[in-house]
Amino acid sequence: MDGEFLIDGSRKTLFVGLVCVDILNLLPKYPKEDIGHRCIDYYKQRGGNASNSSTVFSLLGGNVEFFGTIADDTELSFIQRDFEKFGINFKNSIIKSNKTCPLSIVILSLESHTRTILHTNKDLPELTLHDFANSINLKSSEYGWIHFEGRDNAHEISSMLNYVNEFKKAHGVGIYTSLEAEKLRFAPYLDELDMWKLPDIMFVSKDFACEQGYTSMEQAVSIYHKKVKAGAVVICAWGDIGAAAMSDQSGLVTSPAFPPSEILDTCGAGDTFIGATLFALAKGQALQKAIMFGCKVAGSKCGVQGFQNLALLKDVFSQHQLSC
Repeated sequence: MDGEFLIDGSRKTLFVGLVCVDILNLLPKYPKEDIGHRCIDYYKQRGGNASNSSTVFSLLGGNVEFFGTIADDTELSFIQRDFEKFGINFKNSIIKSNKTCPLSIVILSLESHTRTILHTNKDLPELTLHDFANSINLKSSEYGWIHFEGRDNAHEISSMLNYVNEFKKAHGVGIYTSLEAEKLRFAPYLDELDMWKLPDIMFVSKDFACEQGYTSMEQAVSIYHKKVKAGAVVICAWGDIGAAAMSDQSGLVTSPAFPPSEILDTCGAGDTFIGATLFALAKGQALQKAIMFGCKVAGSKCGVQGFQNLALLKDVFSQHQLSC
């Protein structure tokens, strides 16, 4: 299976989904209710699943673009500067006037190594097929991979995936697609719209699988693999256990987790796993090596605060890249 998803480095990987602003508060332990607490530290960063995965992909040296809706409010300049800082193309994103940027307040507990997310999205519209078809030029052949974050606009995501698949069939263009199923409210649409059979790779989170009654990553990928189209891959990261994947070619493959010596920030670990795994696959790595690389990079991410320490993350990622 080596090289099955290899794409030319000149072609971009497009991450489609949310960008928001995260305010992260680091505390010794999870706060008690109705009393004041002093934080050890706090920081602000660009967030959102697809946004975070695009950051990791870029840090690893990938050619990447983010596509989503962005509110034209006080956070717009921060988001634009941060995309530019990490070398992420966002030129085709849709700027929405008179809307509010989604905001996440994240509580990080050093004692329990948990991250609790309080997310607010007041009025920013989700992407539509019209947005995608009018902004992303598939005929340009600049895109080698398109990854979709599973969100509330499931009908539109289904339409976008079908649009890409129909274009590939009509023009004979090789564009790989992947879809992330992390949010539990996304689950009913996967069956209702038969979305399991649309992407080439389906990423499923531990929380998503557990909510549906699965008790291990091996069990989850084995059952989910029966739902996807022929030749497609299912990948499931299982936190501190590791990750599992399955395809017709490889069968069931697994990787252990690679935790850091000290866990500082697990926020974005799943997004990191996706970004790193896609990077490895796009470089021609076999499925088992790709998920192992994803686990290594995600583990390293948990040992640093946020994504803002660009130099440190580049060093950490490059070390794993050499052994990928």
